[in-house]
Amino acid sequence: MAPLVPSTALKLTQIVFAVIFCLTCAGVIFGFAVLKPVLVAEGVYSDYCEPGERRRDSDTGAWRVCEGQDTRLNLAFTIAAGVTNIACLPIGFTLDTLGPKKTSILGAVLFAIGNFLFGLGYRSRWMDTYVLGFVFLALGGPLIFLPSFHLSNAFPAYSGLILSAVTGAFDASSLPYVFYRAAYDATDGRLTLRIFFFGYMILPVIVILEQLFIAPSTIYSRLAATADEETPATRPELTPNPSSFNPESSQFAMTASAFSRIHYGDDHDDEEGMVKTHSDKDPIVGTMYGQTAWEQITSSWYFVLAAFVCIHMLRINYYILSCFSQLEHYTGDTISAESLTKIFTLLLPLGGFVGIPLVGFLLDYRPWLDVGAVLAAMGLLFGILGMMPSFGAQVAGIVFFCLFRPLMYTSVSDAFAKIFGFQTFGTVYGSAMTLSGLVGLANAPLDVFVKTTLQSNFLPVDIALVVLGFLSSSALIYKIWKATSGARGVQLE
Repeated sequence: MAPLVPSTALKLTQIVFAVIFCLTCAGVIFGFAVLKPVLVAEGVYSDYCEPGERRRDSDTGAWRVCEGQDTRLNLAFTIAAGVTNIACLPIGFTLDTLGPKKTSILGAVLFAIGNFLFGLGYRSRWMDTYVLGFVFLALGGPLIFLPSFHLSNAFPAYSGLILSAVTGAFDASSLPYVFYRAAYDATDGRLTLRIFFFGYMILPVIVILEQLFIAPSTIYSRLAATADEETPATRPELTPNPSSFNPESSQFAMTASAFSRIHYGDDHDDEEGMVKTHSDKDPIVGTMYGQTAWEQITSSWYFVLAAFVCIHMLRINYYILSCFSQLEHYTGDTISAESLTKIFTLLLPLGGFVGIPLVGFLLDYRPWLDVGAVLAAMGLLFGILGMMPSFGAQVAGIVFFCLFRPLMYTSVSDAFAKIFGFQTFGTVYGSAMTLSGLVGLANAPLDVFVKTTLQSNFLPVDIALVVLGFLSSSALIYKIWKATSGARGVQLE
């Protein structure tokens, strides 16, 4: 007997829970900038400071981070951020194999372990639970986040809005640490790391309970859900368990990254439909459809896109880990740097939600050539403004950064889907994200290089990153312009 279609109220409840879980779990490690002052105040890695080096700032009264402590804290973030991207392919495979419910439960377990280890704060010669905890948080978050994508098919007419809410919540998921920092300051440090992270373990417990008793047991199918809007409620609208799918054609094969906003659906139908619907508006659509993953990965299209992703991921995460130090270096004032860091930690999560209209407009109504131009301009502006001594220029640079980040994440996945198609999306896009994670590990030696060889002078490295970012953006824009011009020429003929 066919299962009954879930009620509208139940589907809305499932979506609300998904948004809440994405907001509170999906990308919490990217709240590192706001969590870092608490870690410094709690004395995490303070044993790396030289005698007499650990002291309070005479102007703000806050604990100053010493060089050795700062390097060690930044290393923990660099490893966790790298793991988030390196794990893209395994996470995609896990989702293909286990399906959304089991994957979410696995993610909740890993997320709980991460909070426990980080709150435990145990360090020895052979173990560092701060690093391990951050790594488990980096793994658990995407495993909770990705399975929620199919919920957009619960209401096909509003799938774009649902996806925007879910992914906007991911972009804003540093917000819990913003609230924790405020509570920590308000209680004069009585809300310790151990109390907060042990208490935060209640969230993954709620995730597990929601998956067991509220979440759909199988996948919402877009085609079936659309049909359900026109037929009686007895029509089945959930697809079989994903474990019975062929991974090559799985609905989850296109979601092998924590940053993908691609719809679920049958790969072949989606590719044909996308070409028919979007090729006139955006000539890059279908450029490499039908080719093998190896042919796509060895193409010039993959090279320019992967270079763009790797360089800008490196830039984004480097700024997050060195935000206060850079602001203090360029403004020359600790108080201004403190104020700007607080502005940054507030705008970073808000950028995910505020940027939704901009992201939606560009990807839905403009060709990717325009998207690339906007990305290049934003990347250049936040880089140049971020090297200015002016407080106002730094605020403007932070605004551009917080809008650039969600647009970059989303537009890259959109470009991979449009150029390479859905048949190989998991492999091609996942490999690019994994590569970006490996490149991102360079932030650790880069951080040491700035502190030692350059004596904390960020200018040479920032100039190099801006130049590399602009060159990679220009190469991508030129590639798209060349392809677009050729496609238009064919149409005119």
